[in-house]
Amino acid sequence: MRRGGAGDPGYGGAGTALLADLIARDGAAWARQASPSMAPLIQPGDAVRLVPLDRGQIARGALIAYRRGKMLVVHRLLAWGEAGVVTKGDALTSPDPLVAWDQVVAQVAALRRTDKPPADLGAFPWPSINGLLGTVSAISSRLSTENGSGGTWSRLPWLAWKALRVPFHLARLLVP
Repeated sequence: MRRGGAGDPGYGGAGTALLADLIARDGAAWARQASPSMAPLIQPGDAVRLVPLDRGQIARGALIAYRRGKMLVVHRLLAWGEAGVVTKGDALTSPDPLVAWDQVVAQVAALRRTDKPPADLGAFPWPSINGLLGTVSAISSRLSTENGSGGTWSRLPWLAWKALRVPFHLARLLVP
């Protein structure tokens, strides 16, 4: 089942411009997750630390924030090129439409559960874990769970998609 997507509440409306300004001025800003599109790794209520994105340092699986209208969306990076980036929410079955570079606001540098210490996503083992999750996410996005008329093809693609969710649940266990 697809949760989130174009109708995701994301990160709140007018606050998107303020967050972008804070990141530019202070080099970082914390924001609370409002959508389940990145579950189970990032749950609604968790906080993410946003830092400026260095295009030369990004890798598949990195978590990035981008503007979608007045919303700020945090999703996993699957691919990038001159025109922009392709991202996908961990809990979603399909990738997002191409996001132009001028819509990309930041990269997620840390993840924090409520009242817990943050997990530094730039420190071991997170770069490797995020790379693996990016590959799994790209593979899972190729599994079609629906046919053209909205019905399901079979249980096999759905079961494969569910099995590919296991690494995301295991990664959540590593967040303090």
